[in-house]
Amino acid sequence: MTGIVQKQPIVEARGLSVTFQEKDALARVTVDILPGRITAICGANGSGKSTLMKCLAGLETPSAGEIALMGRPLADYTRQEIARQVAVVGQNPEVPAGFNVRELVAQGRYPHLPWLGRPGRGDNEAVDAAMARVGMEELQGREVATLSGGERQRAWLAMALAQAPRVLFLDEPTSFLDIRHQSELLRLLRQLNHRDHLTIVVVLHDLNQVMDIADDVVLMQGGRILASGPTADVLTPVLMSDAFDCRVDLVPHPRDGRPFCLVDWTFDDADEKQVAR
Repeated sequence: MTGIVQKQPIVEARGLSVTFQEKDALARVTVDILPGRITAICGANGSGKSTLMKCLAGLETPSAGEIALMGRPLADYTRQEIARQVAVVGQNPEVPAGFNVRELVAQGRYPHLPWLGRPGRGDNEAVDAAMARVGMEELQGREVATLSGGERQRAWLAMALAQAPRVLFLDEPTSFLDIRHQSELLRLLRQLNHRDHLTIVVVLHDLNQVMDIADDVVLMQGGRILASGPTADVLTPVLMSDAFDCRVDLVPHPRDGRPFCLVDWTFDDADEKQVAR
């Protein structure tokens, strides 16, 4: 009988703790990120989602614990080596003054350049390919500051893709987008994962987006992992209600019957009396 071969994690965290002003932002967190999958980190505000993502991406050093990237301790990598393997799109990143789209995307090639080296033909081709991948070719001469929110997010994503990373981290990428641009971005992330086999780790608030896009979920509460694993195993009504301290139900979507997350905002009698006061 042939067994299922378990992929080795591409990122491993063991016993991570992060302390800010004597308060634990993370407390002994252990988690694996599997290659070729989309992993969503979710939880209530202040649960440690962004802190965990920054630690996994090498942007923040934990107070305790260890992180490995492709089986090698992250502490053994140089900053340039990490940037060749990992790309990060943060929350509402600051736009460099006067940069057009192509100049911004070209920044993604710097980890691959030798000291004081200039971009070569291969770098220019990588920039072209990254812009084409996100549909930004026609806007490459536009100043980034003049772009819409959705266009700007695609420009930053193109810069990340120009790095040719093994792992792409995104911190709340849909937060400042309208529903159409949210949908377009999530569709693009699915394509990057399915067609290009890019490992993606994304912090998301919208649980329906998580259920739609994620293979695996890390559900956090108070700086700890409440549950982690395949999405259907983690995003259950009980676990979601515990994580967000409110009633969360799963109902069939009216169009295709897939699970749909619904928050029950119904007041009980005690709540109604309090509001009446």
